Amino acid sequence: MRDLFMNPKLAGVFPQFEPGERLQNVYSFAQTEKRVRDYLVAALNGKITADGNIAVQGKQPAVLSHVRSLQAIIESFINDMPKVVQALRKNAALYLPYATLKQLEDTKTTAAKIKAMRAVMDNFQYNSDLGALNSVKQEAPERFNRNKKAWEKKVGYSGRLKRV
Repeated sequence: MRDLFMNPKLAGVFPQFEPGERLQNVYSFAQTEKRVRDYLVAALNGKITADGNIAVQGKQPAVLSHVRSLQAIIESFINDMPKVVQALRKNAALYLPYATLKQLEDTKTTAAKIKAMRAVMDNFQYNSDLGALNSVKQEAPERFNRNKKAWEKKVGYSGRLKRV
């Protein structure tokens, strides 16, 4: 978790926490707004204008599509903040489809960044090790069980991680 969420090289891929920051289960609106704004700027390859707005390059329909895709992920992330913080405190291991951090650092397109964030949020939805089962999407039990099994197969999950 810390390699992803406390790593300035991955600021464009994941919302960041300062390494020395006191982690809280709930953040103020201002702190949340700043974290979301900083993440959107980085994820959309944008910049903050003099009047505090986010400016991005691209055609409006494409940019809006990316923002809508990011909105759902960001909302899930914020709504599951207590579990995210708990995982950060423990430096919990995640099951991701990436072999190295370098692959994530080299992620440039917004679609690839969304895919990476979804892979993390899937851990909070399906990973039994995190104790957050069905906490992101609130799926019906049958659907959740089917999707959890598919996720476990996809990531090679076989039970609790054994640390060496």
